[in-house]
Amino acid sequence: MTTRSVTATSFSPRRLGGWGFEGRNFPPSPGLLTWLEKRLGETQPFPVFDPTELAVPKGRSLPDLPLETSAAPLDRLAHSRGQGLTDLLRLRSGTVPAIPDGVARPSDSQEVVAILEGCAAAGVRVIPWGGGTSVTGGVNVIPGNQTVITLDLERLSGLEGLDPKSGLATFGAGTSGPALEEALGPHGLTLGHFPQSWELSTLGGWIATRASGQESLGYGGIDDLVAGLDLVAPAGRLELPPLPASAAGPDLRQLVLGSEGRLGVVTSATVRVRPQPERLEVEAVILPSWEVGIEAARRLTQERVPLSLLRLSDETETEVAMTVGLAGHPWMASLVRRWLELRGVKGGGCLMLLGSAGSAGRVRTTFSRGRALLRTLGAVSLGSRPGRQWLADRFRHPYLRDGLLDRGIATDTLETAAPWTALPAVYRATRRALESALAGYDESTAVLCHLSHPYQDGASLYFTVFFRCPADVDLAIERWASLKRTATSAIVAAGATLSHHHGVGSWHAPWLADEIGSDGVRLLESVTDAFDPQGVLNPTVLVDPKDRLET
Repeated sequence: MTTRSVTATSFSPRRLGGWGFEGRNFPPSPGLLTWLEKRLGETQPFPVFDPTELAVPKGRSLPDLPLETSAAPLDRLAHSRGQGLTDLLRLRSGTVPAIPDGVARPSDSQEVVAILEGCAAAGVRVIPWGGGTSVTGGVNVIPGNQTVITLDLERLSGLEGLDPKSGLATFGAGTSGPALEEALGPHGLTLGHFPQSWELSTLGGWIATRASGQESLGYGGIDDLVAGLDLVAPAGRLELPPLPASAAGPDLRQLVLGSEGRLGVVTSATVRVRPQPERLEVEAVILPSWEVGIEAARRLTQERVPLSLLRLSDETETEVAMTVGLAGHPWMASLVRRWLELRGVKGGGCLMLLGSAGSAGRVRTTFSRGRALLRTLGAVSLGSRPGRQWLADRFRHPYLRDGLLDRGIATDTLETAAPWTALPAVYRATRRALESALAGYDESTAVLCHLSHPYQDGASLYFTVFFRCPADVDLAIERWASLKRTATSAIVAAGATLSHHHGVGSWHAPWLADEIGSDGVRLLESVTDAFDPQGVLNPTVLVDPKDRLET
């Protein structure tokens, strides 16, 4: 049994030029490094430049604003980039092309209104900032002559109202994941939204990118959890009350969800909360193949087995989990492999994690139904130990990227979603694209994938790609951009979505019209023009067609 807890790390100093908090690390295991070197070849460490030694240029003059704006060099540098791979490469190499001229931290919505009005009048660009965890270029400062302010919402934080009978809680948009759960804990409540970025990301950021948590099967994505919200913009304001349902025209909440700061700044939101589960358990099984695993995920979802979490790894990701995830216990990996062979599983098989949250009785009943269905498809149980390990490490995995770069290995992720009938073809096309994208550089890649966030009609595919990272930062970014363009084009051509839960940002924006059509883009532009006629709010995200992958 696992119970959730909130740690103090959410209030420790943030690391500049890397993921997470100072003093926390999750280095790659020797087994993982050996596995990668066999596929990529020998590597050389990517250099590390101390960002505190970077000569930060003086910012441009700022308009008269209703609160003091920070011009501290390290503060501005820390708000220059998000958490995408190229953001880390730029910060580590000391080659950040542009930083904001100031960082404003409003303490209430009226200060946000005044800042936006002042910046719009002065032609100052504003980049809303929650946790700064965008992996699509969504908070990056773009080089140019325009003055730029980052609007950090960390002071718009905390529980503002609670209606436990209705299951509604109102928070400031800058509330981080740990702080949100810490506020709900004494009331025996939870939001149940746990993205991998949970320790750093914020409620406003989840809304802006239409995020999904790892337990979305049980709790829903953020679009299911948001009941009401307040948004302010240079030329307008939306105050949408929390209602269980409404037929009063189009749902404007859905317009704000995924708007990525382009429409306005979310200052607070009311979310649907529920009692904390008595227990959370995750079990593991092995399915004979990827195709059988997809069928198992579909049937579990469509037959409404009440799981809170489902995650299916492909054969390669399963190989890593079995030989690397158990690397500290080689005898265990050997025993598991022999056990699977005795049970008739040929080859590597595919690992599936199944999560259930609730009372002890509900958890037992859920797993009983799930096991019965999976046995008909040849599944072999591995028990709860792999699931407990995954739960213990799930918020530590992003730290691996820093440790791998120390060894000269770059890693990035991308995700999509498609109907069940299309998933196999989308998987094959995207994997081929990632495996071949660096052939022109005479370089190989290693590609992992897992299926998650299942729905009645389809599911998400989440890819992880590794490649050798040259010491030359521009060459490294060039290779990353080749991977990104090739894979994104393959996803679009296969009819899948640009993004299931990372948003569009700047890096996916050139392909948005392929998904929603030119008239869809025109409609979005008309809405953003109505609320931000001077175009000062994050104008390089969402509906900007320029290719910015090499910035």
